Amino acid sequence: MANTREVIDVDSYAADKAAGKTKQEREVIDLDFYSAQKTNAVDTCLYPSPEVFDVDTNEYISSTKGKLKRDNIDRGSCSSTLVFDNAALCDGQGEAGIKELMQVPKKRKVLVTRKAPILPDQWVPDDVKCSHHVIEMGNTVYDAMLTQTHIMNNTNDFYVIQVLKANYSSSYMVYNRWGTVGEPGEIKLVGPHSSVFMAIQEFEEIFYMKTKNHWSDRKNFVSYPKSYTWLEMNYPRKDQGQLSLPCAVKGTFGPRVEKFMSLICNFSMMKQQMTNIGYDAEKLPLQNLSKSTISKAYDVLTLIAEVIGQSNRVLLEELSGEFYTIIPHVFGEKMLRQFVIDTHQKLRSKLEMVESLGEIEHATKLLDNCARQQEDVLFTQYKLLRCALAPIEATTEEFQMIEKYMTNTAQQRTTKIIEIFKVSKEGENDRFKKYAREKNRMLLWHGSRLPNWLGILSQGLRIAPKQVPVSSGLFGRGLYFADMFDKSSMYCRNSGRDHSTGILLLCEVALGDMLELPQPQSIKHLPPGNVKGLGMTAPSEYQVLKDGVIIPTGKAVSGANRTAGLMHNEYIVYNEDQVRMRYIVQVDYKGR
Repeated sequence: MANTREVIDVDSYAADKAAGKTKQEREVIDLDFYSAQKTNAVDTCLYPSPEVFDVDTNEYISSTKGKLKRDNIDRGSCSSTLVFDNAALCDGQGEAGIKELMQVPKKRKVLVTRKAPILPDQWVPDDVKCSHHVIEMGNTVYDAMLTQTHIMNNTNDFYVIQVLKANYSSSYMVYNRWGTVGEPGEIKLVGPHSSVFMAIQEFEEIFYMKTKNHWSDRKNFVSYPKSYTWLEMNYPRKDQGQLSLPCAVKGTFGPRVEKFMSLICNFSMMKQQMTNIGYDAEKLPLQNLSKSTISKAYDVLTLIAEVIGQSNRVLLEELSGEFYTIIPHVFGEKMLRQFVIDTHQKLRSKLEMVESLGEIEHATKLLDNCARQQEDVLFTQYKLLRCALAPIEATTEEFQMIEKYMTNTAQQRTTKIIEIFKVSKEGENDRFKKYAREKNRMLLWHGSRLPNWLGILSQGLRIAPKQVPVSSGLFGRGLYFADMFDKSSMYCRNSGRDHSTGILLLCEVALGDMLELPQPQSIKHLPPGNVKGLGMTAPSEYQVLKDGVIIPTGKAVSGANRTAGLMHNEYIVYNEDQVRMRYIVQVDYKGR
């Protein structure tokens, strides 16, 4: 191997040196192989480009001395791991830099890669942002987002703290930004510090002053009155906005499935949809959502559900402030008392928001996994769904039957079908087997908002966890379906440029014997069978398929159940195994 240089991870270099490891004990890479692999590099820069480190001076080689340039890659968009036996170079000066390095053998040089750094806050001054990164020691990232919302005081504030390190020198700064949620606020940079320990000490002192919690014990964080709350974050190593972009699909799956995948995997769409309903994706970026944040939000909403109706306004204001502290919202200059969660309708709206955030939290992990694959991104995302989609042609009886079902039960909208896909979810058929010959199996609608579908198709329909409150107007904690397209479409509402797009499922639901209820009621003790909430408007006719599945394809008629307390029928099952996804229907609400 004629052309070689020592290759190490810069984060482990100091430890190796302290342990007395020799050059031979560290990994060596063939630079000719490195060069040859350049043609295999992917456009989205899945691998970091190499950098040159002078072991004798403990410094990176300056690009002004004709060595490897370091400014040709957006390092924040590169993944964290370099696989030595399948290395690839990003386009740019990396290969030329290696060749130059081979021509200066007098000094001992080390070709190194780093984890993609945590990027500084978006409001860090540009000259600092392009030359610094947030420090990370082990699994600890010195980056804290703090929030506090007090309804009675009409305050909705944030505080950001980060320890920043210069990219190519041992210089550190502590960055502070604070203000009202939704506004840039004020900025303070403290430093430079020559010692990382001085910077960390200052960071921890500010954290304690603002929260009354020690940074070292943040996993056991306790919120105190008149103090900030820390929002726990995940740190994916790649900008999720880039992961969802379509790429060339080499005939592995058809263009219709590809187009559908590009819709539900679009991270920018997820962000826009959540922003449009008040969520502040700048303070708590969607790609940084953690399960603990989702869990805490549900806990507060559970407390609110218990207080609604008790005429305890002060407590509702306090709990609403806690919720908005955990899930940041932009209120602008409006009085916060307008946003107290004091009705069941407002509670349901926030439950739907947190449900969507939970689906997105799972989706970001799925998208992040795609960054580690060396094949078409959309096809990788499709495979990770473990859910086969097959387009149905508009000329088939199957398509026309579903179109009739939709048209006859869509009274309020002019709707056009864009695509229908037959669905086969891995594992569902096996779970459904014991219900496959159950009497009273119906094909029913289930709608959800666009940001939820990547999570739904990858995990299946799931009953809400026990920590999710059962609000008024529901029939307990279960899976809800409808025989009216209009009813399920209510849950597909979107905003912005995707406002007219809707996605619904048609599921085979094993209903068996049903308890028919004319009025909504919260069911804490589940019935032996399933529940049908009676609606005033319902389909007039039913069609039975060869496999025994009942489809209510008749035109909707009013006054079907005069004692009904609902507008439409609702069907609720309390066991996920009783549901099998059969079709995805993508529609355009032309009348919106």
